[in-house]
Amino acid sequence: MLRKRIHSLMTEPYLTTEQLAKRWGMKPSAIKGQRARGIGPEYVTLPRIGLPAGTPRVRYPLAHVLAFEEANNITPLN
Repeated sequence: MLRKRIHSLMTEPYLTTEQLAKRWGMKPSAIKGQRARGIGPEYVTLPRIGLPAGTPRVRYPLAHVLAFEEANNITPLN
């Protein structure tokens, strides 16, 4: 079951922290700070096992990002 969920997270449209920061015109550290405070769209942290080295583990499913933008009247820059 976990394997299927991980595969789904690796194949469905998502944004990394860096991509979300660029979309909103922010620094990645600001996105990380918001995440630490529980602010922002829902995200998923993938386990290290099975991921190639250097692969971003935090993923923001695109559907969650779009819903958060709509609910908070955010217009993306990119």
